[in-house]
Amino acid sequence: MIKLRNSKIDITKNIFRERGPKKSRHSFLRLDKNERVSKLNHKFFHKLTKKISHEHLTSYPELEPLYALLSKENKLNKNCFVITPGSDGGIRLCFELFVKPKAKIITLSPTFAMVDIYAKIFQAKQFKIKYDENLRLNVNDILNNLKKRVSLLILANPNSPTGTIIDKATIIKILKEAKKNKTAVLIDEAYFGFTKYTTIPLIRKFNNLIVVRTFSKSFGLAGLRGGYLATNKFLAKQLFSLKPMYEINSLAILIIKEFIKKKISKKYTRQTNIGKNFLLKNFKMHNLKYFDTHANFVHVDFKKNKKKVLNQFKRKQILFKGGPGVRKLENYTRITTGPLNEMKKVVRVINKIFKKKL
Repeated sequence: MIKLRNSKIDITKNIFRERGPKKSRHSFLRLDKNERVSKLNHKFFHKLTKKISHEHLTSYPELEPLYALLSKENKLNKNCFVITPGSDGGIRLCFELFVKPKAKIITLSPTFAMVDIYAKIFQAKQFKIKYDENLRLNVNDILNNLKKRVSLLILANPNSPTGTIIDKATIIKILKEAKKNKTAVLIDEAYFGFTKYTTIPLIRKFNNLIVVRTFSKSFGLAGLRGGYLATNKFLAKQLFSLKPMYEINSLAILIIKEFIKKKISKKYTRQTNIGKNFLLKNFKMHNLKYFDTHANFVHVDFKKNKKKVLNQFKRKQILFKGGPGVRKLENYTRITTGPLNEMKKVVRVINKIFKKKL
């Protein structure tokens, strides 16, 4: 092994990162990563591509117009925001600001995979608050652990892969306890849009609160890697000082601005909710156990027919994922939801397997 001065090679021994798929997923119905699963309106997409100029490729990114738009949309001063390369970029900035080696952090388990990766990279002492088999959290575990000089508490709300949400009253109780103990709280709102509840208004009341969002989920722009942090001006300034030279690229800026102006996210989430309700009605018809979520996916137990259903999904080029990652729920399958036409393809497979019950 190469020996380098002051390197983190020893730390990386305990970190496993999967490489991407060798074959493209583009021709599949992608119900495995909670992406947008339907194409954009052809007319809108054509107009959008015509806005791309030579300067978007040859000039360095100009971010201030997007900062101004985020300020207007969220009713906060533009100096309260830091644009990031996806929500994971924002989470990393918070680790860089708040987490020293051996510092204590509290996270949910399971939660967004990059949280555990960053905990290892930054050598944090991680306390994991686990979900039970009914996808419930013991909030007292969070409150009690906050008394142990914690540097950072990370709560995904809604959480992935469970799809659960922590209600407003509980969030406020946690924020008060964290503030009393001088703990920074990062709330990951990656799935905002599929749920209307947000903690951004609480930024004015709690100076220890940071909210991170992404444009990958309800905006459906996973390929652009855009996101942002929202917090008070003081913390935003500290986080801004840690950002890369340019937060995101020019094409991402152009497209995100157009999506915000045209309210594409609201249209897509409305269509996705219709598709999800259609899918859940099918589950009920077949007496299948399932967990609805506050995001664009569901968990379903196909029981003894699980292998048949998943094999049929593979034949029909429908990608899927494992369940919520909680003990005793290993038999559940996670399915990304989308507009009605895409969900009909899923329902056809299920109906074919469960035809004897119809």
